[in-house]
Amino acid sequence: MDYKALASSVGNRDGYGTQEWVYRVLRTGIVNGTLPGGMQLKQDEISAALNVSHIPVREALRQLEAQRLVTIHANRGATVTELSRENLINIMQVRAAISTEILSVAIPRMTDEDFAELEHLIEEQRKTDDLMESEALNSKFHEVLNARAENGFADMLMEIIHANIDRYLRSGFYSEESARQYSAEEHEEILAACKRRDIESAKKLLHEHIMGAVVRIPGNVH
Repeated sequence: MDYKALASSVGNRDGYGTQEWVYRVLRTGIVNGTLPGGMQLKQDEISAALNVSHIPVREALRQLEAQRLVTIHANRGATVTELSRENLINIMQVRAAISTEILSVAIPRMTDEDFAELEHLIEEQRKTDDLMESEALNSKFHEVLNARAENGFADMLMEIIHANIDRYLRSGFYSEESARQYSAEEHEEILAACKRRDIESAKKLLHEHIMGAVVRIPGNVH
């Protein structure tokens, strides 16, 4: 595995501690599929390629294990956690539950500026054909949607959730133009309900939007 190339795609260590940088390199590889499910992550190999000691590598792997992206086996080292349909459903159910409740707090606090930003994100989402940009726009939409709730603990949980679901969405959702356009249409419906301050409708639409993605991810995720 060319960890040096993966590190180059992430950038240098400026602004990060060594452990945080190693974590970001490995997390990026897992999310984008460069480090596929089931792959063994050898500390010696990673340390040598990234020119760091074993300690930051070991701590980065533990951080990834806490996020369920890596599985550490007794006496067998670490492997990238396998993708599975069951895991996807579990993750999405938790995401839907947290997101809809946070949205109910955010809606009464939303401003015209928030609505304008959400509209702009949807417009950009409709125009782009780039997979990475589409993913980033989608993430930003959901971030802005819930920002007014100002719930730092929920934000922390959502970061862990997105670290897991991005692996599924990037490989099986954003690659399909029809799925991207369908997502933009659903975003418009959610935004319209938010503008009306119709909390129950917005929560229902958001729940359907999140769980509907499970159906549209192809069956190669078993």
